[in-house]
Amino acid sequence: MQTQKPPQIEPVGALFYFKKAVEVVKLNRAAMSDVAGDVNAIRFGLAVTAIGGGLSVLSFASPGGLVVAAIYSVAALFLFSGFVHLTAGYSKGKEEFMGFVRILALSGIIDWVAIIPLLGLFATVWSIVVAIHAAQQVYDLTKAKATVCIILSVSALWLITTMLFTGPLGFLYETPGP
Repeated sequence: MQTQKPPQIEPVGALFYFKKAVEVVKLNRAAMSDVAGDVNAIRFGLAVTAIGGGLSVLSFASPGGLVVAAIYSVAALFLFSGFVHLTAGYSKGKEEFMGFVRILALSGIIDWVAIIPLLGLFATVWSIVVAIHAAQQVYDLTKAKATVCIILSVSALWLITTMLFTGPLGFLYETPGP
């Protein structure tokens, strides 16, 4: 008598998640839905987010500043997601929160273009657009409600980040001059 084994899930590599990240940035709702439910997406997403955080300050940060930016970008991902979760009403539970985190973590790949200053500004604006669509997808919000949630959360995170990096952590970064 043969016993049947459950099907083995093949581990997927970085290329698979890289493609998913690009689709998320392109606002592909099916990709967002897939990523939101994929528990393995978080590992690649956190790496993507940390690299993007480091690249965004590469031109003016000390080596210690690069490390702090990478770590802070991951912390900011969770803090921002928490703000969105609170403002969205968090009615369905933990799955929504982690689904939103997974989508935003993979969308952090857009921050890689921040190495080029003008593209970095575009990436920041586009990240907000991606977050609005992700909030609509995960929390089932209207576009207006998702926009309000994201704008409030971006404002709160911007305030915290400004206070940290112009205050106690400001010595790690040189202000780019003219």
